[in-house]
Amino acid sequence: MNLFVIKNNNPFPSPEALLIPEFKALWDRDKTTGRLKTYAVEDMGYVHYMMDYQSPYRAYPPEERKKEVRKAVIQSRSRWKEDDLIIAAMERYDKLQETPNMRFLKAVEQTLEGLTFYFDNLNFDPTKEVDGKKVPVSDAKKAMDAVAQAGKLLSSVQELREKVRSEQNMGSTIRGGGQAGDYER
Repeated sequence: MNLFVIKNNNPFPSPEALLIPEFKALWDRDKTTGRLKTYAVEDMGYVHYMMDYQSPYRAYPPEERKKEVRKAVIQSRSRWKEDDLIIAAMERYDKLQETPNMRFLKAVEQTLEGLTFYFDNLNFDPTKEVDGKKVPVSDAKKAMDAVAQAGKLLSSVQELREKVRSEQNMGSTIRGGGQAGDYER
């Protein structure tokens, strides 16, 4: 989904974006609050980088992604916050790009985060304590079996990601199989 068009090397909301109430609300609130339109562009940029499936920030876990996108996109960090309008725009953006394959991929990626947490917290030391409590010792056999399956799992996830990516790019190809450039869309 294209939220922006570039005019004179500056981003502006696309006509399609301003037809969606949640994005129009972000753009229009600058009129009522006296904020600069730069803030609206930053807000919409934040929404894009947080939610777009092809965002370069997608590789970060959600909380870390928030920090990294905010650092990269929001210039007025001291007075900026992820408010109700931004959250509503993020939810709408997410729904607009969602397909059945993408929903499945999201569930799989959440499972991967859980597996990462599992491996980060494996404990083979029977004397280990955290906050004064003994941490259960992990079953080495289960851990080795999970590691053995990890390669297959990651290959399957990569295959699913490619399927979703190609699904997202449908419509951006041009005659002869090439990709449409920014000025051709």
